[in-house]
Amino acid sequence: MVAIFIKRHKSMLRVSIFFFCIGCGIALCFLRIDCANAVNTVTTVSARQGAIATSGIEYAVLVLTSPLNEERRNVIRSTWTNFVSNIFVENGERLYKWNHSWTEKRSNHDFIKVYFVVGTKGLSTEKMNMLKTESTRSNDMVLLDNLTDKYENLAMKMKLSFVWFHENVKNLKYIIKCDDDSFVRVDLIVKVLEAFAPQMNSYTLNTYISSQVKPSMTQYRGLYWGYFNGHARVQLKGKWQEQDWFLCDNYLPYALGGGYVVSRNIIDFIAKNVDFLSSYRSEDISMGVWTAPLDGINRVHDVRFDSEWISRGCLNHMLVRHKQTTQDMFQMYKALVDSKGENLCKTETIERGAYEYKWNSRPSQCCNSLHHLFSRNKEIIPGNMKT
Repeated sequence: MVAIFIKRHKSMLRVSIFFFCIGCGIALCFLRIDCANAVNTVTTVSARQGAIATSGIEYAVLVLTSPLNEERRNVIRSTWTNFVSNIFVENGERLYKWNHSWTEKRSNHDFIKVYFVVGTKGLSTEKMNMLKTESTRSNDMVLLDNLTDKYENLAMKMKLSFVWFHENVKNLKYIIKCDDDSFVRVDLIVKVLEAFAPQMNSYTLNTYISSQVKPSMTQYRGLYWGYFNGHARVQLKGKWQEQDWFLCDNYLPYALGGGYVVSRNIIDFIAKNVDFLSSYRSEDISMGVWTAPLDGINRVHDVRFDSEWISRGCLNHMLVRHKQTTQDMFQMYKALVDSKGENLCKTETIERGAYEYKWNSRPSQCCNSLHHLFSRNKEIIPGNMKT
């Protein structure tokens, strides 16, 4: 019966199968179009959200971190990044007021943002997935897929980071650069930048800073602010060995890498000339070389930046403390919260004295004299003494 039916209606069945195939093809085409539109929509929305997320940012904290240091990043997220809420807007003015407690809800601002920068080239799929998960959760990471993250590439990491900020954060004014073992009073730094940058002329700063005075320069156009060294000898062996250095016997004056601030015009200059700028072993030394020929830059040495390779101790007025453990960070965070922003240190200590940079002397004579450091209430004498 089936054979007779097929033989009798063979032509009709062929036509039906033909149109069925055409219908399936058309349906699949529409399905592909819908899927493509969905992908394009997701891409467009993501790009738009990224633009919105960075459009209002004027102050960025650039934290250099390595792929496996998620614990350090989480500690920073739980401690000093919360002090961003101490900068608030009132009647159109940006003001500073301690606005932080253990229980109080904190509000972040769209003009200050912390970014953790990581190179991802050569990472395993497992490590890459972990970073992507962290990035999705925290929304504060810059993943450089064309950089292998290792010490020798730190200068290149800075250059690529500046390219990213140059291209993506259009209203940026300043970058606060630090490492993931630095504790940063981002609120106080932004407070100073809002009030005095780039001129940095204020009696309230004179206790701590020394700047390069140029009689011919009435108005500075940019800022390079940190703890400077101008007499460091070139390293010929070890971790910091500079094989390609040829400029002079000493490194050019540079702000030490545990924490410093650079203005937008410096960022743009480096980003636009990234292919022509030499990279040296250390990113902070490289920054000193890259900025050396720039005119109109206010170079400001500040003893509140404890940004050397080993900490000088702890004083309540410090803006950056480098070489801190995660336990140190929690301790400083607790001290600040308990004292409503007055005390960074559980106990103020000086392990080594700081110096006032002599900008009018030759670099080799820049940094010899000890600078008297003051707490809020009384002078502290250098030399392993506690208050």
